[in-house]
Amino acid sequence: MRLMRRERLLVIAVVVSAVFWMLFRVGVKPALARIETLNRVIPEKQRELIELRTRSRDYIVLHDSLNDLRKHVASQDQALELLPLLESLTQECGLAQNATAMNHNVLQLDQDYQETIVEIRLQNVTLRQLVDFLSKIEGSSLVLAKTRSLHIQRNRTNTDMLDSVIQIHSPKLAQSPVTRR
Repeated sequence: MRLMRRERLLVIAVVVSAVFWMLFRVGVKPALARIETLNRVIPEKQRELIELRTRSRDYIVLHDSLNDLRKHVASQDQALELLPLLESLTQECGLAQNATAMNHNVLQLDQDYQETIVEIRLQNVTLRQLVDFLSKIEGSSLVLAKTRSLHIQRNRTNTDMLDSVIQIHSPKLAQSPVTRR
């Protein structure tokens, strides 16, 4: 079969068009679709990266403050107990007669740390006495103690005075068990 020159050019044009169409369909169109997807995903991933960096900074800050707390707990006098310290502070602040109860509890946090919890009930105190007492607890350099909860209400018999329940927590290194031979 013999083709004329015009027919040959037409066949070549159809073959070239088919090759270009297949190259476009197999190579270019998927690449364009992938570029479109990436253009849509890149801003989302950049936001996630910013959030991850923020969380990473927060984690580092928390990790450093936990290490500082561990160093502070390890550096405090392990023989010093929270309950006797609070008893002396109540006497120092003139609240010994107002303290109706002091409950002491020790909570084992993990094998290395424990937390001492003291609940103090005070009756017939002024706001100034209460604030001074709490300031001395928080400002104590002898022991790391923090007020975790504070409940204040007016005294039922004398409305000028306050009744209060204070919960104070103090972390401490756990006592290692004594090994016997």
